[in-house]
Amino acid sequence: MDKVYTKKFQVHTYEVDFRLNAPLLSLLNYLQDAAGDHATLLGFSILDLMKRDLTWMLSRYHIKVFRYPALNDRIAVSTWPSGKQGLFALRDFEMADQDGEIVAAATSSWLLWNVKVKQPARLEENLADRFALDKRAIQDDFLPLPPCSAPDRELSFRVGMQDIDINNHVNHAVYIQWALETVPEDILRAARPTDIEVAYKGEAFYGDEVVSKSQRFDNETGPTFFHGIFQKTSGVELTRLRTVWACE
Repeated sequence: MDKVYTKKFQVHTYEVDFRLNAPLLSLLNYLQDAAGDHATLLGFSILDLMKRDLTWMLSRYHIKVFRYPALNDRIAVSTWPSGKQGLFALRDFEMADQDGEIVAAATSSWLLWNVKVKQPARLEENLADRFALDKRAIQDDFLPLPPCSAPDRELSFRVGMQDIDINNHVNHAVYIQWALETVPEDILRAARPTDIEVAYKGEAFYGDEVVSKSQRFDNETGPTFFHGIFQKTSGVELTRLRTVWACE
């Protein structure tokens, strides 16, 4: 079986923003869809794992966007398991346009979780190394991200049913969307996130109240934000992010 799986998409009207481009959330959905298909073909999708009291838990995500696809563009997402890092399995992605140009790339780190005993499961006892390809779309050792220590903006959200995924907790893309919502409107309209790093640290569930906070820094690469998403009542940190933005 081929170690790289490729799935093709077309950008639809319900997947674009006011610019008629697919926003980051749409790109994340394309990546997730391709990864899910590939895991199913390899025999270790979440549905396969649940039969063994296991599931996947996303730990880290790093996405670089070089160009946002436009309405009706045809894109192809290629994805592959890219090895291990301690207890974590790595999966990488490349997104190409109809001309074969890479428009986005991503790398991710996943924990294999035993839902019965609520602790990590050993990869070597559950996954075959033969599926991994020694190639990274983004070289990242997933070092700790800085905290949002002095936030200057914050928004509160209530977890709705549409936010919940197959693991019965908030889908990973929702946290990223909550973080982006704290960016000032002038930047949201004039710029786009081009480098997004995420560290998932906890879970939110239906009905939870969460607070998304951000702290702005400006440098030569463009506006940069440190983000933190927290349980509103307990203050427990759920997600930590860093986003870099580029003006159009």
